[in-house]
Amino acid sequence: MSDNPTNSSHDSSESPVPSDDRGKETIANEQTTEHREKAKGTEKAQEELSGRVLGEFRLLRRLGKGGMANVYLAQQTALNRHVAIKVMKKELVADAIYLERFKTEAMAAANLNHVNIVQVYTIGSADGYHYIAQEYVQGTNLKDFITRQGPPQISVALHIMRQIASALQKAGAAGIVHRDIKPENILITRKGVVKIADFGLARLTLGGDQMNLTQEGVTMGTPLYMSPEQVQGKKVDQRSDIYSFGVTCYHLLAGRPPFRGETAIAIAMKHVNSQPTPLSKRRPDLPPIVAKLIQRMMAKDPDKRYADAGVLLSEIKRIMKALHAGQEEISLTAFEATTTDEVKKIRRKLSLNWKPKQFIAIGLLVLVLGAAAGYAARPQLGSPEKAPLIDVVKHDAAREQFADAMLQGTNEDAWKAVIKYHPLSDQRREAEERLAILYLNQGRFDEAKKIFDTFIEQRSTGNKDDFSSRGFAGRAVIAAMEKQYNSSDVILNDNLKILSKLEGPMKPLVRETIYQNGIHLTQPLVSIDKMFPVSESDE
Repeated sequence: MSDNPTNSSHDSSESPVPSDDRGKETIANEQTTEHREKAKGTEKAQEELSGRVLGEFRLLRRLGKGGMANVYLAQQTALNRHVAIKVMKKELVADAIYLERFKTEAMAAANLNHVNIVQVYTIGSADGYHYIAQEYVQGTNLKDFITRQGPPQISVALHIMRQIASALQKAGAAGIVHRDIKPENILITRKGVVKIADFGLARLTLGGDQMNLTQEGVTMGTPLYMSPEQVQGKKVDQRSDIYSFGVTCYHLLAGRPPFRGETAIAIAMKHVNSQPTPLSKRRPDLPPIVAKLIQRMMAKDPDKRYADAGVLLSEIKRIMKALHAGQEEISLTAFEATTTDEVKKIRRKLSLNWKPKQFIAIGLLVLVLGAAAGYAARPQLGSPEKAPLIDVVKHDAAREQFADAMLQGTNEDAWKAVIKYHPLSDQRREAEERLAILYLNQGRFDEAKKIFDTFIEQRSTGNKDDFSSRGFAGRAVIAAMEKQYNSSDVILNDNLKILSKLEGPMKPLVRETIYQNGIHLTQPLVSIDKMFPVSESDE
């Protein structure tokens, strides 16, 4: 079940995999298939409950739907708070297996009190409807995050991975196996907190006794992320969740799942029989240790994966600490990969519209494209803010602070927090660059220009870490956005040498600026081929 309690509840499944509402694929026995087909057949006639009152909950609007339940935003009158209500589809209530599975989801998740797990408040029934009330998460899910912004920097990815591993450690300690870890079931709040949702497929192993609510051979989950043992209908434990988590990490860092196929069965069997393209080939910029970590998580044999999420969490923390300390050679504590990395540069084509109303979307995308060079920024940008930053948590490590800002994206205070709390860190200038792009998105050109001018001024001081290319890039972009195409073209031409080496989130904006200048000028001085002569095709 994929009824995520979030205001971003739509789900675009990976083409060409056929979907069932929110992309749920199941390999089920005849009895389960019969009930699922029955549910699908009556889907269109499903009653709309917005405006209804169930117990102490007033249903405001529907957020999404899944194979077993519809999700509504509701007002809990007793506590005057918003909650997400999963209302089980009436046609399934008569099925004892589905009803028991629905109740088990609530019992399993209600006992998991953890910051990185969507909290279940209560289970109830009213007027013939069975429902679960749980935390309403305002934000997005990881799949939409990847789709909109592309694969993130390694610091952001590890920030996400650490939180997911922490949640799985809590579930594993309680004897609960999620059985459907995937990007759609991982939510990111507006403050950058990552939460696992939907324990609807959980199997309890409390005290070593399993509560098997499905018959032998029934396999539930999503083929794009399903473990080999789950595909084969074998007994699963938390190592199955670790496999699915590894596939999710692969998707996060590569921008796509490791396997694709024409049918759900074809994809599922690839998890059993096929090896994915090494992550190191899709992302040669990643530290080799991270690719090895995910390779181990995705081992076909459960015995070759991490024994539990606690061990995995410790490994992720150790890698984060080592990378923060600048260690170049890091090895896994209990595993060494034998594959040889074949370094190949990966770039993506960007087809961006330059319409003012769409520039915000462009900015959101480029906020996380590319890895910017670090800048040990001793001179500060303006006076430090004395007032506390709103809704921003102070992190001891600059990388954590930066990753938090990346997840929040358009929160101005989150970027300012990096500058304020870590003014001498490598992440300081990168945060300023993204803050300037945010100002561009909002049409605050004067404020953006001040930041870009600061980058250029640092060049004249002889600072060894030069961010001036981003400064000149910003000036050219602003000139084009203000329709001063000649001025923009001259800025690009005068700084052609340093701009040709430009990397990071400003690069796609410069490419689009060159394109727009070419449209509006009869004989522009700078072309795409002149600025960036190397082909930027996909892998």
